[in-house]
Amino acid sequence: AIIGGGPSGLSAAYYLELMGHHAVVFEEKSKLGGMLRYGIPSYRFPRERLQEDIDAILSTGVEVKLNSKVGNGPDEISFEKLREEFDAVYIAIGAHTDKKIGIDGEDSHGVMSAVEMLRSIGEEKMPDFKDKTVVVIGGGNVAMDCTRSSIRLGAKKVYIAYRRRQEDMTALPEEIEGAIAEGAELYGLKAPHKIEADENGNVAALWVEPQIIGPIDAWGRARPIHADVELQRIPCDIIIVAIGQGIELRPFEEAGIKIKRGTISALSSSELANNEGVFAGGDCASGPATVIKAVAAAKVTAANID
Repeated sequence: AIIGGGPSGLSAAYYLELMGHHAVVFEEKSKLGGMLRYGIPSYRFPRERLQEDIDAILSTGVEVKLNSKVGNGPDEISFEKLREEFDAVYIAIGAHTDKKIGIDGEDSHGVMSAVEMLRSIGEEKMPDFKDKTVVVIGGGNVAMDCTRSSIRLGAKKVYIAYRRRQEDMTALPEEIEGAIAEGAELYGLKAPHKIEADENGNVAALWVEPQIIGPIDAWGRARPIHADVELQRIPCDIIIVAIGQGIELRPFEEAGIKIKRGTISALSSSELANNEGVFAGGDCASGPATVIKAVAAAKVTAANID
């Protein structure tokens, strides 16, 4: 049983089928692909290419159950049931929940998370950004995806607010350069302070705290320190929060699986200690990382299940 039809789950299913086992994939959404479909915009990875890969994987005989969520709810499949019915279980649920900044006004109308925005695009329900001013909070590749997608959705102006300097951003330099080349404006050393809403509860502006460069941290990046100047107001209609993803762990925690620092605690073999036959890999075990790492974890897992 494979829980999750993203890059890691599908790759594990593919290798297991080639090794002569039968893999059944349980995917909670209506389509396969995980973050490749619901997180990476099609201008970076065309949906036709994704479908070709999925079709190649399914041609090996992988069985797929869509709209199948594992959990303890009334319409959900219990994890215990999977453990009883299958010889091995691979948990590859990815990291699909959003993270909050924790500032005033974050629940205003017009504030959305990167996960929410990119998922809508993945489901081909395009958000209406025509002639809107958008502020993206964050400095990673996902923030750049949101920035460049906002431009493609017809936004009038797109700003990136980031609490460190441009050279401290975790996004790939070519992604940042691409976003700026497409017309986005970068506000470096600006930490989000609060979100201002109008009388109808709609976003009116993002207030930011200017920062100055402080001591270098363990990763070699300058730590931002609050500058002793007035807050700055950035008027906008939409705010996208792109500060990282979390993992939906509750059903697994309730099933007695060990969680460590917000991820499933797996051994280097991908197996879980004291849970023979249960494996975990990809973003749910490593924390949000790259597709290639998720595929690599799947290959290790398949070999060890075999």
